[in-house]
Amino acid sequence: MPYTSRETYEFISCQTNDPIVEWKTCKVSGQPFPIYQSDMDFYEKISPTFNGKKFGIPTPTLCPEERERRRLAFRNERELYRRKCDFSGKSIISIYSPDKPFKVYEQDIWWSDKRNPFDYGRLFTFQQSFFEQFASLLADVPKIALYEKSNENSIYTNDTTHNKNCYLIFSSDYNENCCYGVFNNSKSSIDCLECRSIEKCYECVNCLHCHKLFYALDCEQCTHSSFLINCVNCDHCFLSHNLNGKRYYFLNKPYSPQEYQEKIKNLTLKEAKKNFETVIQKTIHRHLKINASENCIGNDIEHSQNCKYCFDTLQARNCSYIFFGSQTLSDCQDTICASIDASKCYQVQNCLEHCHQIMSCNFSNNIQFSYYLNNCINCSQCFGCVGLRNKEYCIFNKQYEKTEYERLIFQIIEKMQEDWEWWEFFPPSLSPFGYNETVAQEYFPLTKETSWLNGYKRNDYSSDPKIPENATLLYPAQLPDEERNALVNDDSVLKKVIICKESQRPFIIQKLELDFYRKMGLPLPKLHPNVRHEARMKQRPWRTLYLRTCDKCQKEMISVYPADDERKVYCEDCYTKEVYG
Repeated sequence: MPYTSRETYEFISCQTNDPIVEWKTCKVSGQPFPIYQSDMDFYEKISPTFNGKKFGIPTPTLCPEERERRRLAFRNERELYRRKCDFSGKSIISIYSPDKPFKVYEQDIWWSDKRNPFDYGRLFTFQQSFFEQFASLLADVPKIALYEKSNENSIYTNDTTHNKNCYLIFSSDYNENCCYGVFNNSKSSIDCLECRSIEKCYECVNCLHCHKLFYALDCEQCTHSSFLINCVNCDHCFLSHNLNGKRYYFLNKPYSPQEYQEKIKNLTLKEAKKNFETVIQKTIHRHLKINASENCIGNDIEHSQNCKYCFDTLQARNCSYIFFGSQTLSDCQDTICASIDASKCYQVQNCLEHCHQIMSCNFSNNIQFSYYLNNCINCSQCFGCVGLRNKEYCIFNKQYEKTEYERLIFQIIEKMQEDWEWWEFFPPSLSPFGYNETVAQEYFPLTKETSWLNGYKRNDYSSDPKIPENATLLYPAQLPDEERNALVNDDSVLKKVIICKESQRPFIIQKLELDFYRKMGLPLPKLHPNVRHEARMKQRPWRTLYLRTCDKCQKEMISVYPADDERKVYCEDCYTKEVYG
């Protein structure tokens, strides 16, 4: 796994006029990492006061990559299992495999008054460490089966809201008729990753405001096109790169509409995919994708100010080490998936909707002035709690008066300081998932042996359904590459099981996607959905920053592409001149 170099951190310091006040060594990786003056200012700003004493936030012991890895190890997005609800006995879909020793409740039960999280409340004891006691509470409180809300006919999804007729989409909101991927505000699209406001698109990665776009990377406002990379506002273009405002282009050359149709008419999908590999090699890449932003360093940043080391971030200001943050974030650090009016959040994972002054929280929404929470909703002034809703002044799922709450918190934090636990995110041993089930494996892959060495668990329970004895199997050799073939036009394929060409894992075709393939003239997939997702993930650059030079003017710059990368990478000025003239 790549780590950010000392030279890169120093360059960032100069670029942002943010002095480095201290160098530290990561206790896991052994890599050096800096503490910037802005970090110190942030820790001072968020340090809480109890009983008249201000408890200062110490500088972290882990480098940014290891801090992100730890938080991601608590995030299972894609692995779904069939198991029983431990309250109703009903068969449900869950992110927790049936072999896990936790109680798991279906959505309706978890959100109802049929469960009472106070039933698991306990007194804090000073004879054990905080994390030992929190681990016991975390294991006892029933867990919600899936993180999904306000969806319609979209039960096979997770970390989703306001979706309709969607299947196997994750971390996605406000979509309709979409399958396999990560979408936002999109319709009738399949097999896409990190795409927003697209319609009738297929196999796209990092695309925005596109319509009928197939096999594309990093495109915006493109329509009726295929096999594009780094193109903007293009219509009827094919096998091209770095185009802006073009129509009827093939291999980056203009043609009449009739000539264009002749060029693509006899080109098979297999030939187009092979030619696209050459197109990708010729593509010029921006060193960083930062749009409409000021004083920001990172990648895929939009409409933001004063953001350092941020990725996939929209509408943020005065933030550092943010990954997937959007919609008015301010003064946040070390967060993953924080959005909608979040401020002063530190070391949190998936905390949404009006979170303020929270630290070391996981999957909790609408939380204020709270610390060390897991899966809590609409809570304020809570510490070390699990599964609470609409509560305040609680510790370990027990209710207190305000004065008693502050007195006890004062003592607990002093105990945590003695045990070197104060403001560290939850240790890996507390994650309910195996490392290989989580998003951490996608961004920071570990083998079975190295995951154990790093303190992370593994889970090898198979999520694949059992194949019925009388099932008809389809193998890759039986699936033609042609765009239109008899299998696509035969409804009986919906009752057959396809064996993945690479992983040999079984999967089936949904009616929604079969209709899509027919309308768009596409063949049936030969790869399992997870294998297709892994291939799309490889098309995105690492979330690591490197110091390198521009391949055009030799100017020193920060990039998500390392110096030894074979791709052409230009600084902002050179890229703008080359693509936009």
